[in-house]
Amino acid sequence: MTRLLAVLALAACLGGAPAAQPKPAADPAAALLARLEQVLREGSPDAYLELLTPGADRPAAAEFAREVVLHGVTRAAVKERDRAGLPGVAPGDGARLLVEALLESGGQARLLTLQLDVGRTGPGADAPWGIASQKLVGTFQGLYRLTLDPERQVAVRDLVVTADDLKLVVPEGSLFFARAEGGPTAVVILGRGEMTFSPAPAAERSQMRVFAGSDVLQTPFDGALVRINPGDFASHVTAREMVERPPEAREFKRADDLFRQEVAKSFSLDLGDLSSDTWYVLPSAGDFLAEVRTRRFDTLTYSRVGSQIEDISLFDRKKRRNLSVYSSAAHLERYGRFYSDDETIDYRVASYGVDVRYDPESRVFQGLTSLAIQVVAPSLGTLTIRLADPLAVRAVVSPEFGRLMSMRVRGQNSVIVTLPGIVPKGTVLHLLVSYAGALDPQPVDREAVTQEVRRGILAQEEEEIPLEESDLYSNRSYWYAQAQTLGYAPATITVTVPEPWSIVASGELVSVVPAPGPVQKKARLRQFSFRAAQPVRYLSFLAAKLAPARTERLSLKTAEAATRLPRAGGVYYDDVDLAVRTNPRQHSRSRELLKTTADIVRYYTSLIGDFPYHALTVAAVERRLPGGHSPPYMTVLATPGPKSNVTWGDDPAVLPDFPDYFIAHEVAHQWWGQAVGWKNYHEQWLSEAFAQYFAALYAEHSRGAGLFDQVIRRMQNWAVAESNQGPVYLGYRVGHVKGDRRVFRAVVYDKGAMVLHMLRRLVGDEAFFGGLRRFYNTWRFQKAGTDDLRAPMEQASGLDLRRFFDQWVLGEGLPQVTCAWRTEERDGAREAVLDLEQAGEVYDVPVTVTVEQSDGRVATVLVKLADRRAEVRVPLTGAVRKVDINRDQAALGVFTARPAAPSPRDIIRGSWIPSP
Repeated sequence: MTRLLAVLALAACLGGAPAAQPKPAADPAAALLARLEQVLREGSPDAYLELLTPGADRPAAAEFAREVVLHGVTRAAVKERDRAGLPGVAPGDGARLLVEALLESGGQARLLTLQLDVGRTGPGADAPWGIASQKLVGTFQGLYRLTLDPERQVAVRDLVVTADDLKLVVPEGSLFFARAEGGPTAVVILGRGEMTFSPAPAAERSQMRVFAGSDVLQTPFDGALVRINPGDFASHVTAREMVERPPEAREFKRADDLFRQEVAKSFSLDLGDLSSDTWYVLPSAGDFLAEVRTRRFDTLTYSRVGSQIEDISLFDRKKRRNLSVYSSAAHLERYGRFYSDDETIDYRVASYGVDVRYDPESRVFQGLTSLAIQVVAPSLGTLTIRLADPLAVRAVVSPEFGRLMSMRVRGQNSVIVTLPGIVPKGTVLHLLVSYAGALDPQPVDREAVTQEVRRGILAQEEEEIPLEESDLYSNRSYWYAQAQTLGYAPATITVTVPEPWSIVASGELVSVVPAPGPVQKKARLRQFSFRAAQPVRYLSFLAAKLAPARTERLSLKTAEAATRLPRAGGVYYDDVDLAVRTNPRQHSRSRELLKTTADIVRYYTSLIGDFPYHALTVAAVERRLPGGHSPPYMTVLATPGPKSNVTWGDDPAVLPDFPDYFIAHEVAHQWWGQAVGWKNYHEQWLSEAFAQYFAALYAEHSRGAGLFDQVIRRMQNWAVAESNQGPVYLGYRVGHVKGDRRVFRAVVYDKGAMVLHMLRRLVGDEAFFGGLRRFYNTWRFQKAGTDDLRAPMEQASGLDLRRFFDQWVLGEGLPQVTCAWRTEERDGAREAVLDLEQAGEVYDVPVTVTVEQSDGRVATVLVKLADRRAEVRVPLTGAVRKVDINRDQAALGVFTARPAAPSPRDIIRGSWIPSP
């Protein structure tokens, strides 16, 4: 514990000052490192020994020099990263230095982290410093400076470049190469050719139809850059004819321009002050990337990356959109269609501690994140953490291993951390990441008005009615150091801001105290501390100028809630501390908002049997457009400011007749999306569709069945209209190709909610809500998938629901159902005979048939279709006036009702009675 606190203190210092502390001009350490840099550049192990202090262990130093000081180095850069004192040594007479060194050998380089204990080489204050002992802390090899070879050009005929589901064909053209050890790793293709991308999954073919108008993308191109492992060239590139020829200056310039513009977009690292050049790593064996300059679509990026479960992707560079992402046949067989992101993780985070100082005026962060990590891979030599690109890493320190080497991956919001050697599975270690920089907040989600309103009214209001300020940092900001794949972990958060700013964050508020340190910009600093005792998927905070909170302690100990859920392991609460914070202008609505939120929490708890957290804070802030966001422990509700002329547009996520929609939807995410997460982005419907349906249930609870029916009709209309844009299971990518978030909301929100409604009608209320409670309790504070929902629903209903989920969640089609009706007399009683038939694919679909009679009576029957045909008989008291199918719009599909045509046999028997 003492060691951990010492490292925390060191990292905290690093968080507030540059990594290398300011030193006097005549710094003996700087002179020593300059000499070390010269020795490394000369590559002389013997010269290294001249840097030692008289008492140094020379055999150990010689062994170190043989490993580190190598011949062939063309450039060396040495930078001090950290300095600490040595026991019994005065600060001016010695220190422990942490040093990073980049050693270049032509177009290759390796990165070293060294720990050097240094001290005086002789008596007197003027004696220079030397090295008393040394240790190689970490090394990263395989760095390449890539340049296109100006001496080699290959003319090709009938060139074919292939990868999974990709083919580039060039009848006549040229190749240029950038080589690494073992062969070419970058190939520039010049020449007019054709790109063919033919994804195998049906959902991906539908996205190609949206993007390009056909299942298979075929488009001309005139240049491409291919990145491969040097050993894979022959397996990807073939040609009828390849002929070396003297390079043409004009051709080479075209190729070099293409190369320079495209190569840095992938496999590149930022080495900061060690080198101003861009350095690259090689693609792994089997990996493949192509930047293809098409005539119609600008640059398209195809990649196959074996470390990803969904290893094949096609990306639109210009619009920055994923066009296709899916698993190859090999990965589909290995991981299955309902995979979890956690299947390929190297480590798991057991807890987070985040301490940041935030300046709302400049949006500058100074932060320190502590991560308690357990290794789950068989072994681990490097690990990757996620942190926003604008935030500069100042230090990565481990109490177990000391200062660690880290490198930025360009454009990936990622940092690679090198461990000192191979760490085995089960090892527990801690990382302390110090960082700083300016970072913009993220918008509140689900902003839902039409583009016409955006262009007109919003611009005028921006000038006339300034909004009350607030900044949100949440799951898309990467504002703290975190695992690449989010998992559940408890956390503490401390955010320091100047008065009068306040903080709402993921966790229970522990304290608000004056922050240590001087007053900044005439404003005192306050430190807000929060504790998330329950595991959370990600951490968030909102900085805003907020009015005093309205609070209420809600008791959840109702007989109804207590008996509905057999509680599993973990912590459960019998009450919840509810708070509402608003901008000052919105404070007048805080009382009603508190009352509504309390009613929502009580109602949802009555359905599920639990509220997952001991506290919930609702923060109502101003935005130009309405929306909401619901991280764990908190809900952000965005509404237009006073005197706003913005009206809700035609959007699937908005229910105009239900003003409490946003708060009902967002609070539902505390259960669906937070307490129960999703295994991968395909499963996002388990969050959004559930929140949408629970909002509809609350509409019925608070306003009656009539409003619920209106909500269902609205969701059904949107779902049917946009169903062909992709399946529910496509997640955020539905509508992504078009850049239309309304399509995403129509399918994932509304169609997903309709799937739940149809499931409820299919299995019945008791099985549906019983299955939901079992699903929630089983997966509380875990990440679930569609199959994990199907299992408890089957258990509760006794039905096989595989086809239902396959068609409605993974498919994008709709059933085609016709209801032909006639009347018959049997045993003196008149009946309406309803003959329902499905054309094409047979679906499991519960649908309502309504029979109106001449005496004013209406008979309604729910038909649970599971076969191609079904016959239903309805007793009549009068003549049939009208028959409707799906009048309540509670089912998805195309439905038609018509009188049945009589058969000759029916006419002869007189058993067919036409409608009057």
